[in-house]
Amino acid sequence: MYKRFALNRWNYYQEEDNWIFPEITENGIKNHYRKEPPEEFIELTMKITQLNDQLVLTKDLEENERIFRQMMKISKRLQQMQMIDD
Repeated sequence: MYKRFALNRWNYYQEEDNWIFPEITENGIKNHYRKEPPEEFIELTMKITQLNDQLVLTKDLEENERIFRQMMKISKRLQQMQMIDD
């Protein structure tokens, strides 16, 4: 199963409606599961939503570019979410 998911970061496992964190350990791959999304995912998603609202309203091209760059940084963080005990 680990080939289907990125290692050492949170992935959403749609078939089981769970979040999965395949961790590389000394004994192989250990999968951590949780039903609720990680807190970081929720926070970053809310931040992207706020930035998107700003992006829609702005008419200034420089401001538009600045907001877009912020959204891209957050998107990269979402794609690399590590396991944090919350």
